[in-house]
Amino acid sequence: MKGRFQNLHTHTTYCDGKLPPEEMIKAAIRMGGGSIGFSEHSYVSFDEEYSMSIANTPLYISEINNLREKYTGVIDVFIGLEMDYFTGRAPDGLEYIIGAVHHVEKDGVYITVDGCANHLKHMNTKYYNSDFYALAESYYKTIADIIPKTGASIVGHFDLVSKHNINGCMMDEMNPRYIKAALDAMDQILQSCKIFEVNTGAMYRLNKPGPYPSEYLLKELYKRGGEVLLSSDSHTAESLYYKFDEMLEFIKACGFGYIKRLTNDGFIDVKI
Repeated sequence: MKGRFQNLHTHTTYCDGKLPPEEMIKAAIRMGGGSIGFSEHSYVSFDEEYSMSIANTPLYISEINNLREKYTGVIDVFIGLEMDYFTGRAPDGLEYIIGAVHHVEKDGVYITVDGCANHLKHMNTKYYNSDFYALAESYYKTIADIIPKTGASIVGHFDLVSKHNINGCMMDEMNPRYIKAALDAMDQILQSCKIFEVNTGAMYRLNKPGPYPSEYLLKELYKRGGEVLLSSDSHTAESLYYKFDEMLEFIKACGFGYIKRLTNDGFIDVKI
């Protein structure tokens, strides 16, 4: 098996990443990565700033296919998509889909949980009467339906709604309302998909003290028979395998004995 690490959650200039695909591949090779998967943000009509356009989607798939052939024998390259709940049908030609929720819908308005903290607080006040637990319940109710909605094989940043909740500044993540909403969603998802990513993206970009999912939710996922893979939600070369060594120990401490890894023959188990 080439290299020690794999990152399937990678963004490029096709959406809101900073580098074109080949530059990300070269960075992965320099860093000793064994494989890299590309997962641009699928097109979202009400948030075009960060998502890949419909016109560029087939160009993206074609380019990644060409790069895979170019780097055969050097690094394994996979074609995926971060499929948003509000996108619709996935295109053909993908090897995996990361299902993700970035917005909640309230009274016909789409509220991003992945934007800046001040905007989230403002929208929470306006649409949820400053009740972050109500917003979280709306988020988890949405992501609970992520698999039939997107056909995903991987659940992306499961508790993204906690992105700006540093040191519990917005809500207590051990509050019974929050826990019930999260675990109900997890249980529903696990009926059709077992693989959740352990995502270090916010650790790199925001200094978040831990990954998605949180330690508590990751331990609950283990108890429920879920499986995990490592990802960094990378938008830059530097973040491709961010804190993966540390996360292996974290994952192990939460009970898991292996992580999943995508190969040309499908997902395999890699012992920690």
